[in-house]
Amino acid sequence: MLIHGTLLSAFGMLLLRVSPLRSVNLSLYKSEIRSPEEGAIRLAGSKTRSQGRVEVYLHGEWGTVCHNAWDLPDAQVVCRQLHFTGAVSAAAGGTFGEGTGQIWLDQTKCVGTENSLSNCSYNGWGLMDCSHKDDAGVICVAGTSATESFVDHSLELSEDLGQLFDSEEGCDFLIHGYTYRDDGLWEMVNTTVCAHRMILSRFPGFKASTDVDQISINLTQTCHPHLPSLIRYVYTRKLEVSRTTAECIHQLASRFGMRRLMEDAGRLFTKLLPEDPSFLTQVSFYEYSVGAGDRVLQENCLQYMAWNFQKLSTSKAWSSVSAELLQALLSRSDLVVPGETFVLAALEDWVSRVNRTTGEEQQAALLARVRFPMIPAKELIELRFTSALYSAHPTLYQEKVLKGFQAHSLPFGTLKNSSNFQADDRDYQPRIYTAPPWSVAYDQSVETAGRPIDNPYDRLFVRGSHRGKNTQYYKKPSLRTTAHHSTPVHTSALFDDRKVDWQLNLFNEQSDCASRGLLCDSLPAARMRMSTSKYQYQGQGQGQGQGQGQGSIRYSNRLLLSCRGRFIFHIVDFKGGFAYVPAGANVTYPCPNDGYIYHFVVRPEYI
Repeated sequence: MLIHGTLLSAFGMLLLRVSPLRSVNLSLYKSEIRSPEEGAIRLAGSKTRSQGRVEVYLHGEWGTVCHNAWDLPDAQVVCRQLHFTGAVSAAAGGTFGEGTGQIWLDQTKCVGTENSLSNCSYNGWGLMDCSHKDDAGVICVAGTSATESFVDHSLELSEDLGQLFDSEEGCDFLIHGYTYRDDGLWEMVNTTVCAHRMILSRFPGFKASTDVDQISINLTQTCHPHLPSLIRYVYTRKLEVSRTTAECIHQLASRFGMRRLMEDAGRLFTKLLPEDPSFLTQVSFYEYSVGAGDRVLQENCLQYMAWNFQKLSTSKAWSSVSAELLQALLSRSDLVVPGETFVLAALEDWVSRVNRTTGEEQQAALLARVRFPMIPAKELIELRFTSALYSAHPTLYQEKVLKGFQAHSLPFGTLKNSSNFQADDRDYQPRIYTAPPWSVAYDQSVETAGRPIDNPYDRLFVRGSHRGKNTQYYKKPSLRTTAHHSTPVHTSALFDDRKVDWQLNLFNEQSDCASRGLLCDSLPAARMRMSTSKYQYQGQGQGQGQGQGQGSIRYSNRLLLSCRGRFIFHIVDFKGGFAYVPAGANVTYPCPNDGYIYHFVVRPEYI
């Protein structure tokens, strides 16, 4: 919406209404944002996100910090904890106004290298000799980092509108913020914004086009400091969104119908997903996205957890995964796991951890998502003795195990003609299996033989010895050299003695492609090509054929990109035998370093 000079003048002459204010109360959230962690900090008392009064969260209450001994190293720690790149200065007491409640810290003395303010030296929680007139503040470097985003939707919108908002001149619409107390009641907090009805009317969520003159919004303690910034965005269409504010900004934008801002805040969520190895953030974001009805964010969270399912299932968050989330993950074919047996073992571990809250019916629904035909025949035989859930669901297990044995012993044409076969049956479709022989990995960053492999994803091209022991090593072969890999034709036991040879290449320069008479569309590029074989199957440009009466088989191979083995951040399909690695900004989830590991995954499937 463009506001011209004449309209600005009109705003400057607006007078605050003297008629009785008509109000409406709005409930902001469908679900509550989680409470801050003990020792969390925030900045208050400023309309600029990068500066303000320092407040600390303890025992369910936000409090302030006394300026005694407060100096630049203390400010550096605060700014770093809030994910700014540094501190400009340590503001004297009272610079950003007086806080309320407890004064938690006094005589704070930081070296400047601590990870959080609570790790510095201080008198003790709540031990102080000062008043709120001495509340300390900071001014941080306002530049953005990898986990910050500056939203600018202003186009030709004048910054004068931002100044009009700051001055509150002629404002005629009040927005009151309430927060939730521990006793279950809503109470008034020091967040009242005076704005202009004509500007707010652009977004129906403010109800400014109706006959009300004020609204009340129920906020959480975490989000109420960001209400002024959100309202100022309505005037300027500019806003800094960081990892600490993304969830609040997303919820506020969603409530008031600011779709573009909501989408930009949601993109920052994607940047945050790889940063928490505990997976508590990813699970929390997913649950929030379901409550907020944001399907894009929901899919981003699901996809990241599916690609990193192995780490999720061994993380702190595993027992907090809901049955609904687990069912959504088990339904996906892009689940990256060593094998289907791992999926079953992870499910059994989850059930054992949350046994009190899962009934047999819910367990059966989850077991139905396990693809038993993808479990190797030898392991199917052992399930009766190794599965913790077998005794609780013997009939279901027997049916599933029988289906698995049939897939390993009957031609696919026979399976398709059976009465219990469904056209959309995913049980016969592979996921992305990383255990040998279906996956090999190539570490781009290591030039010569190096450390032994210690990550289950990293299955490499060569073997060697280390201190007298046979093991697998990182070794970077020449990019012009073709690596060879062999797999069975299919996961079915019918093909155990039938092999397919694969030629693997990774090209970093056009000369590498040209030396083989190839033209690579972009770089880096990976090539996965089936060698000449006695058996011809569809896939990777190899043509189509019949596998000894077993039905047509195609190969939907994948290239997985892992960030130094810590997490999978992008997956690319092989098309025409090639998979092209996108530029850093275009990968699905950011990898902070250039230490990519490339995983070539063979995925045979019946068609």
